This record gives sequence, C-alpha cells and structure tokens, in this order.
Amino acid sequence: MRDSRAVGVLSPFVGGTYYGSLVAGVGAAARSYGRRLIAIQTLDAAADLTVNGGDPAFDAAVSWDHVGGFIALADAVRPEYLARLALAGKPAVLVGHTVAGLDLPAVLPDNGAGTRAAVTHLIRDHGCRRIAFTGYLAATDVRERYDAYLEALRAHGLEPGVLLPARNNVESGIAWTAEDLMRHGRPDALVAATDRNAITALRTIAAAGLRCPDDILVTGFDNIDEAGLLRPELASIGQPLDAMSRRAVDLLMRQLDGEEVPPGPYLLPTRFVPRSSCGCTSLAEKLPTVVAGDGQQRLARHLAGTLPAIEAGDGARCARAAAERAAAATAHALLAAAEGDSSRLGPAVDELRDLLATSPCPETLRVIFRAVQEYAAGLPLGDVPAAARVGAGVQSIMMSVGRSHTGVQLGDKLHLRSLISVYYKLNMALLHRRDVEPRDPSWLGMTPATAGSIALREPDGELVRTPGWRRHPGPSIPAGPTTVSAFPPIELLDAAVPGETVFVVKAKVGDSDRGWLALVDTVECRVEDGREIVNQCAALLTVALDLRDQEEHLRREAQSDRLTGLPNRSSFVASLEAAIERRRAYGRPAVVLFLDLDGFKPVNDALGHHTGDQLLMAVADRLRHCLRGEDVAGRFGGDEFLVLLDDVAPGPVLDELVDRIGRSIRAPYQFGEHVVRIGVSIGTAECVAGTTVERVLQEADSSMYRVKATRRRAVA
Repeated sequence: MRDSRAVGVLSPFVGGTYYGSLVAGVGAAARSYGRRLIAIQTLDAAADLTVNGGDPAFDAAVSWDHVGGFIALADAVRPEYLARLALAGKPAVLVGHTVAGLDLPAVLPDNGAGTRAAVTHLIRDHGCRRIAFTGYLAATDVRERYDAYLEALRAHGLEPGVLLPARNNVESGIAWTAEDLMRHGRPDALVAATDRNAITALRTIAAAGLRCPDDILVTGFDNIDEAGLLRPELASIGQPLDAMSRRAVDLLMRQLDGEEVPPGPYLLPTRFVPRSSCGCTSLAEKLPTVVAGDGQQRLARHLAGTLPAIEAGDGARCARAAAERAAAATAHALLAAAEGDSSRLGPAVDELRDLLATSPCPETLRVIFRAVQEYAAGLPLGDVPAAARVGAGVQSIMMSVGRSHTGVQLGDKLHLRSLISVYYKLNMALLHRRDVEPRDPSWLGMTPATAGSIALREPDGELVRTPGWRRHPGPSIPAGPTTVSAFPPIELLDAAVPGETVFVVKAKVGDSDRGWLALVDTVECRVEDGREIVNQCAALLTVALDLRDQEEHLRREAQSDRLTGLPNRSSFVASLEAAIERRRAYGRPAVVLFLDLDGFKPVNDALGHHTGDQLLMAVADRLRHCLRGEDVAGRFGGDEFLVLLDDVAPGPVLDELVDRIGRSIRAPYQFGEHVVRIGVSIGTAECVAGTTVERVLQEADSSMYRVKATRRRAVA
C-alpha cells in the first residue's frame, strides 16, 4: 500500500537543538498544508556528532513510496542522492546549504550578512585590526562564514588573520593551542564559526592566561541558549530556524502543486547580538537607545528586539504586531495601576508571556524586565501614591512573568530527568534482561513514543518487518516482507496524530547493520543532536540484537563440537536426560545408538590429520541426512558418535534406521585424488523406565563392542 502525501525531511540527526528545531518547524509547516511528516535520519544510530557533506553510505530510498517531496537539511545527503530524487520525480528543497550543479531551491540563513556584521562591528566599534578565524571549513555553511569574514576584512583594507581550523562544529572541534593563536602575535579578536567552537576557544584562551574581553574579543554563530549564560556572555549571530523551515515547506508545496520554483537562494536575515565577549554591554544589561515618539513606542521597539530574526513579510509583521500588543497591554496596565486599577495587569502578563515563549531564555526575560522598568520610569506621575502603585504593578508583572519562565525551566529540568530515567530503563531492558525480545517493538512502551515498527535485514539482505506496536487502540501494524521504499508501513503512518512525527533511523552501529527502526513521537529539541530518544532506541536495538546473536553463538559453541558442528557430549547428555524424563512421565520410547568408526585411524595416519578431520565432518553430514528432525546426533569424542532416536523402540523401524546409517557411512568418500572407505560399528540401548544416562550410555557402548567383536570374528 502506498501513500505519497507525506513530506519527508532528510537530516543527519532528527532531533537536537539545531536539527531538531528545523525538523519541528518543517513538521508544523507541513501540518498547516494538511501533510504529515516523515523525518529520516541519514546518519547511523549513535553516529558521531561530526557531519561533513552527508554520509556517502546513505543511498537508500527510505519511504519514497509515502513521500511526495523532500526537505534536505545541510550535510544530510550527498549530491548523488538529490539527483536520484530528481530522476524519481520527487521535488526537493535544500535548507542551510546549496549543491553545485543542481538547480534546487535553497533556503539559507544569510551567513554572509551576519558574519560581515560581526566583523564590521569588531573593526568599527572596537578598533580591531588583527582578527583570527576558527571553524570547520569542510562544512558548507562554515565556508560561507569564512568567505564573508575575508570579504569584510578586504572591505576595510585589512589582511586576513590567523586561520585556526577546527575538526568539527562542536566543542571537541577545537584542538589548537594558545601558541597557535599567538603565532603571528596576539590577535585583537577571534571570530568562531559556531558557538560550540567558541565555547572551547574561550576555555583555551583562559588556560593561556589571557582574558576575554580585556585581551581578546570573541564572537560566535548560532546564538544558542548557553551564549547568554556564559561568562563573559558570548556575542553571537542568531539564525531564523523557524522561518527557514516555513519557507522551505512553502517552496516545496508550490512545486508539488506543479509550479516552477526558481532555485534561489532564498536568504533569510540573521542578527548579530553583541554581548560582553565582544567588548559590549549585554543587551539584557543596557537597552539600546531607541528614537521613538513616545514611551509606548520605545517599549514596543525594545520588546521587538527580543524576537528571533524574521524575514520581511507576514512573519515580520506578525512579530512586530506581537511586540506592539505586549507594549500596549503593558502601557495600559501600568497607567490603570497608577489610578488604582490593577485589573489590566493580567492581560499584560499574558502578552509578555507569549512574547517570552518565542525566545524562552534568561536574556529575553531580563530585556523584558528592563524595558518595562524603563517605560514605568518615564511615566509622568503626579504624586507619590501613584508612583507606588505603578511600582507595585511593575513588580507584579515581573513576578508573574518570572514565575512563568521558572516554570519553563523547571519543565526542562524534569524533562531531562525523565529522559535519563528512560535511557536507564531501556539499557536495562534491552542489554540486561532476557525476558525482553528486541525484535518486538513493544519495549518502546518505556519511551514517550506512541507506535513503532522494526524492519530487520535477513542474511540474504531482504527486509522483514516484525509485528508492530502501538500504545493506543487502532489497526494492527502487520509483520511481513517489505522494501526500504515502503517502510515504515502505512499503518504506522496512520497511527500518528497531529503534532506527532514519524521518525525513521537506520539500526546500524559501526559495522553492524540490522535494518531500520521507525517510531511515532514528538520532535526532541532540548538535547544535543544525535542524543535524542529515537536515536538511542535505534542504537540500543542494534546492540541488543548483536548481544543476543553473540550469546546464541557462545551457547552453540559451548554445546557443539567445534569440528563437526554436532552437539558435544554435554549437550547430548542434556537431550538424553530429557528423553528419559519423557519416558518416565509419558511412556514415550527412545533409543540411543553408539557409533564407532572402523578403519579411521589408518586413514588418519596415512593421509594426515587434515584428511582425518575432513572425514569426521563428512560422517557428521551423512548422519544429519539419515536422521529425522526430532532425532539428535552428537560427537562423543575421537571417532565415536552418538544418536538419540526419539519415539522409537526396538523393532523393524529401529533396524531399518541402523541399517540406513551403516550403509551411508560405509559408502566411499572422495577427498581430492584420494578415495577413502571406512566401516562403522553401531550399538543400541533402549531408554527403559527407571534407567539413568550413565546406564544407557554404558549399555550402548557395550552393545557397540559386541557388534565390533562379532564382525571381527566373521572376518576371521
């Protein structure tokens, strides 16, 4: 069954503060068009956080049967994959990158404008002349930032500073030392391509005995939440992630409607946020000077400054309108409070809370507080009681909005605590408990997921779905053969309700490729990229299946003869004990055969141990072909073998089986140019009531020697 109404997003990771925010934005925009979202992670489960240009190993047409068009995030797939999408008639829109040679619409943050603004600020406002750069230039967006850095320096007649390459875009990417930074003299400033790089750069600078901003200024890029909490606070450039997601989906929908969409690029504005690391007073500590007609307009301008960068158009108008509503509600509330009416404080708090929700960080909260205080301080109040009432109103607003933010922070803390608990339960269940079957996705019930399906790769490479799982009542998610283009099954897609996303991640860790995991959940944006639950689940599934296979291999090794692969003596004894117990409990008969090869030693001595081993393996194969499925053959040791015939008693059936085994083993063997013939002596012993393992084996052994002795007398 196929359904191509979904929007697909290809992303190195399907969660996290950066990729997760983009995936969530794509999902929200897709839902506004009545489309559901399938988020496909292109890196393996538990992959390293470093990405560069897409994983060349990702070439699977995942969910192509269900997806009408794709949003491809930076470093998700290689150009060859995007070309295949075009040949398949599936439109695609790029986000955060461009691809040379492919005329695809590309939605980009204005990396150049943001970087040029930061470098120009360092030059014009702080007099910097020697500015270094650090970043992972293999990433396309970082290369754009580096090119803009060079362009800004040229525009001001300055030479490039020291280039300090990073190994990746996160904290671990910074491996250079203070000596590297200072090799051409101490720079005035360092421009880092990402905030994560900048965080480690600040530590390296501090370890060298230098101080920021006194000795060197530092800027970053991405304006992550931590930027405003560092000491010094990190100056950074914010990206309009939500606006980028919305624009990408809009362009994709236009293509799906048959419209010809130009390749772009479609640049969205970034915003440089000066803070103390670049030598400025933080926006949250000192509001910028705003020229406006009255206090309410200045309040609106200050509040709008807290909003993420948004491109011109409806989004920008809505953002300005939100700031103006909050300013108007606050102004009216404080003017009413001056007259003794506190009833309007509640609506003002609601508007300010909505504004805070667009950028829920301590810095935004501090800006709101300072802006409200500045407005209140500028009110023309006629007497002290009125001023006191306004002061009380400001305090009430600040406490109410502050409690709201504290609630958000508490919610984040509890959420992370819950994730830790989930990870622990998953680890214990999949890696330690043996009553949990990894192939059964019902273990997803320990996570927030609401449905799941697993497609495992068979030895021949084919994919087979195990029975799916869903938390809520609904049609079952069936098992059966599948293709990667049809995975996940349509029943899993239908299990997703508005607000949920279908995630697909390869169950592959290192060289172990087990197949695919799909589950239904909400996007996780509050943990680092690649460490969200869906990725953890796929990684744990892979490791758990590997452990089960290793345990089964070890069990077989412990119970099998290494040369022939037949059960060894201890394993055969366990089977014999079970047969004796069945005879005692149900009267079910069984017979043990004891086989000793005649003439094996001369072959082994004449042709060598290698040929002797080959002969023993050949005998084992012939035994397997002679026996029924319920029978057990084992190697007792040397050239002796045991056979347990289940539900067989002395008589014609037993005689026929013994004769068949004897004829098969006595038939000639061909090993290269050598033809080998051996004989076999077979003794029998019945598992009578009240017998023991030792007695049965002893009787079978004695019977075998009687047969051998009889044959020798006949030959003599």
